This record gives sequence, structure tokens and C-alpha cells, in this order.
Amino acid sequence: MRVYYGQTSGILKSPDGTTKKYVIWGDWLDVEEEQPASDHYRVNWKVWDAAAPGSIGILPLRVKKSECRAKPLLEMIFLDVGQGDSCIVSVPDGNSQRTLIVDGGQYANLHNFLKWRFRYVDSNAHFHAAVLTHSDQDHYRGFVPLIKDPRISFDCVYHNGLVERDASDDDDILGPRSAGLCTDIRPDRASVDALVSVAANRGKPNAPKVYPTMMWAMVQDQARFADIRMASTEHGVKKDGRTYLPGFAPAAGKASIEILAPVPQRTQQGDLALKAFGKKVNDGGFDVGKTKNGNSVVLRLEYGAFSAVFGGDLNRPSEDYLLRHYGEIAANKPLKDAVTKARTRLSADLLKCCHHGSADVTDEFVQAVNPFAFVVSSGDEESHVHPRPDILGMLGKQGRSDRSLILCTEILRSTPSSLTMSAAEIKEFDKLLEAFDTAASAQARKDARTATLAFIDRRTRRLVTEYGAITMRTDGEHILIAFRKEASKKNASPWQLFEFKMTDTGWKPVEGADG
Repeated sequence: MRVYYGQTSGILKSPDGTTKKYVIWGDWLDVEEEQPASDHYRVNWKVWDAAAPGSIGILPLRVKKSECRAKPLLEMIFLDVGQGDSCIVSVPDGNSQRTLIVDGGQYANLHNFLKWRFRYVDSNAHFHAAVLTHSDQDHYRGFVPLIKDPRISFDCVYHNGLVERDASDDDDILGPRSAGLCTDIRPDRASVDALVSVAANRGKPNAPKVYPTMMWAMVQDQARFADIRMASTEHGVKKDGRTYLPGFAPAAGKASIEILAPVPQRTQQGDLALKAFGKKVNDGGFDVGKTKNGNSVVLRLEYGAFSAVFGGDLNRPSEDYLLRHYGEIAANKPLKDAVTKARTRLSADLLKCCHHGSADVTDEFVQAVNPFAFVVSSGDEESHVHPRPDILGMLGKQGRSDRSLILCTEILRSTPSSLTMSAAEIKEFDKLLEAFDTAASAQARKDARTATLAFIDRRTRRLVTEYGAITMRTDGEHILIAFRKEASKKNASPWQLFEFKMTDTGWKPVEGADG
């Protein structure tokens, strides 16, 4: 039976009291009744089994029944994926959740996290949706390991309609353009299939282009990727003049997910197209990177009194375009004139910041969203200087609160990219290397290699589960934001916590919730 931890934070102990695990509000627990019956549940805490690489074991713990809740919370986990974005969004659906993955980063961080988070071995990990906001590698390439894992599947894959293809001229990778518009829109599975099934569009055999090759793999596997479709203000479920992801239109007690962008236009022939963006605001030119980023899928999630906007990689030209669209002002009017009206559509309590803390953003967009909390997903060993110090200052200045909460995956995870091995781990690793070197047969050598890689994978997984990830949970009236401390005092929680509650005057911090 699954229940959820119902207190801000707590400790679960083993029956003999020698082992303990720290938990926070909303953690899901696999429980069963104790025998004889008591006021506690037995908790079957799943752990990776070091003695059997790739498998899990059960650590028995106990939890008071009075500390549990039956219904899940809305949860968002902003992963540390290096340079890039990835967020796991779990939306309450009765006593369970529907999980969406918004972007996948560039490397295997997402896949490693999912293997830890969902603890599957032989069972399947099924997710409601994948959202590929746009075709920058630091947002989509992390889905490639998921595609290669046969245990992972999705009900739907959403993308922004612009499907990259191989082209002799880089300016043509998004397809043809006309009158400042990208006219090759791929709104459904069949139209994506028609493009990526052509081998030449996927690149040369010895140098395939990643995005169309990835889309081709998903198109071919309908059993695991049941639907592939475009998300835009013209592609979704219409209700009261707004557009929502299918299954997430507003309903009593439910979470809604509105599609704010991209906002298509019509060609002279009446066909849908997406705006081509130049290097500067309204310069009338075309830049591939600006156009990909500027047509990011932008979502607004709402649950009870809480709301969040996922800003993709919007830039100055596209933020200008969206603000004028939602603010209903002409191109010759000052952008600040759009803020008040645009706020009626864009406002949110939390903003997943656009473009990793880049300077290529506007103050006015942040003013229109007007959040009290920000999440910046940025990388390591990159030349972009993300997040820029001046942009962090701008966020603090433009946020709703006098003490806005600015959370950055790179800053929170300021830890080594690898772990120093303990004496026991060094001994274990030496044995694995010795087994590889002294293997008496090809099969023994293969088995030793597999065991060594499993050892390395377990240690890598520890990093992505402990550092950098930012967890936000809410029931619509309370918010808990948590991340792991780099170190914790003896007998103290490893979590840094920020708690808020809704009052007559808006969200207010709860004192003493620092873990």
C-alpha cells in the first residue's frame, strides 16, 4: 500500500532503532500493517543492494500512521543536469500521480535519477508525458538514454512543432520560411514520421543528426511512445479562450496546465506557422538559435492557490513578442505598457527562469510573471557564464517579495563532479579490477566488466540524488521547497527546507522550517 509522509519533516527508524531515514512532506512510502496490529506501519524502504549490482533490497522501517496522508501532493523536481533543463512534474490524480518530464538535459543525469527515484529493476516505469520544449541539445538529448531503455514508456511526447532535419545550409534545419515565418510545422505523429522517416533528413549514416534520429526512434516505437504531437496555443484543449495540455484543462480539485507558447500565426494561405526570430528584437531577420529558443513550449501550471511558469529558453525577441501578444499592445508601444495586462495571463508564484540565467531576457517578462520564487537551471564548465550575476540581481529586484527566493541548481550543488572513495569502496573497486585482469574466459571478463560499470554507475547515481536537485511540493495551500545540504550536523536532517502557507495577503513564509 502506498501512503505519503504528512509532516514537514521527520525520521523513520528501523524496528531495533539502529537505522534511520530522514523524510519530508510528500515522500511516498510503501507500507503494510504490522503484526500484531499497532499504531505504526511497517515501511518497505527500497535500497540499492551493493551485494547484487543492479538489484534492490528492502530496509524495514516504521512510521506512525498519524504522520501519513493518503493523497499525494503536486511535486516538481528540478534536476541538476549540468548545462540544460529537466524537471519531473508529478500531478495528483486521485490517490496516485501522473508524471510529466519537461525537458531532459543533455547527458544521462535524468536517466540516472529516474533509476534511483522509481527504483525499478524488472518492472516498467510508465510516465504520462515527455515535453520537449525545443530542439536545443541541452534540453532534449537526455531523452536518448530513456529511449534506449525498454522499461520506460510515455503516453504522449509533446514538442513545439519545429522538427530539425539535416540540411546543407544550417539556416534550413528548421525547414522553409516565408514572410518572416517558419512554415514547416509538424503537428502530429504522421507529419513527424513523414519527415524523419526519410534517411537523408536524419543525416549521414556515420554522422546522424541527433534530434531527427531521436524523433525517428520514438515514431517507430508506438508501444512505448503512444502519441507524438505539437503543443502550442493552437494545439491542445480549448477552454474559456485558453489552451491546455490534453487531460489538464481546469477542473475542480485538479491541476491545470495551460500552454502559453509558442503562439502560431497564419500565412497568407491561411496555414499555421511559427514566427522566425532575428538576433535583435523586431529586426526582421532570421537566426536559427533565436528561433528555436524563441518558440519554446511555455507552460503555466496551477494547483489550488499555487502556480508556476516553465519558461523554456525564451529570449529578448520572443519575450517581446509574447508580451505584446498577451498585453495587446502594438509594436511601436513601449514594452512596459504590456506588463499589466499580460500579467493577467502570465502571473505565477514560481518561475523556471528562461535560458539558464542568460542576459538575453527582458525585465518586463519577469515583471509580468511577478513570482516570489525562481529556479535557475545552469551548467558546469561552460562558456556562457550562467547564471549571470546581473541577472540574479534583476530577478531579486523584480520578484514579488522583498526577499525573493532564487534557487540555482549549479550554486546549490557546489560539490565535486566525482566522489572520493572510502577505504571499503577502494577495496571493492580493486577486487573488481583484479577480477577483470585475471579473468580466465571471455565470459568471465565480460561479467567482470559489467560488475565494474555497475559499481561506477552506483557511485554516479549518488551525486544526482543528493546534490543540486530542487524539490517543490504543494497541496495548493502550503508549499515546501527542499534541497540537500552539502553536509549536515550529526543527528540533523540533511534537507534545507523553505515552507510557505497561503494567507489573506498571499504566500507567507513559515518560520522554523529550515530542516
